[in-house]
Amino acid sequence: MRYLKRLFAGVIACVVFSGSVADDRQERSVDVARFNESGELIVPEDMDEWVFLGSSLGMGYSQENFDADSPGMFQIVRMEPQAYRAFLETGRFVDGTMIALHFFGSQNEVSINRAGFVMGGLHFAEIHYKDSKRFPDGFNFYNVANGQRVTEAIPLPNECVACHKRDGAYDGVFVQFYPVIQEHLPNEVRARLQNADAGRSH
Repeated sequence: MRYLKRLFAGVIACVVFSGSVADDRQERSVDVARFNESGELIVPEDMDEWVFLGSSLGMGYSQENFDADSPGMFQIVRMEPQAYRAFLETGRFVDGTMIALHFFGSQNEVSINRAGFVMGGLHFAEIHYKDSKRFPDGFNFYNVANGQRVTEAIPLPNECVACHKRDGAYDGVFVQFYPVIQEHLPNEVRARLQNADAGRSH
């Protein structure tokens, strides 16, 4: 009888512990973003040290707009390191996540380069910020001009949020363009991306 009591107590403790882990995963967030008294986002100064997610050249939504001789801008996507670590541990973009998109010019015949394009100067940046308490859709965007120290959120509703909700493959993020993190996505999301790739190949 005493053994059964100990066994029952151990099972209860295991259930409680498991529940606390699940709750912790559900409530996980990062606290890196800083705001001034007016509610403006203070632009992080270390975005060049954030974790690389992906890049593109001249990406757009209409093939008619692409000119191979003048392909447009390089787009570099990076994620704030604490949010990235939380993503690896939970498979989610937790509250407080910041993802920066930097737009660089493209240029050719620079220095020894005689074919293809290299990055030019920085034009501007955009920060995708996730905060389910601050925004009704759970996230919004901040445009950042060069040298800008604080920035306001783009007024809602806006096309950026609508586009990401509609076309972002996971949680409003274009993970379909970031192969370096796809192995850490939930299984059902990876399966959906693989099926979409298979459909395009036929």
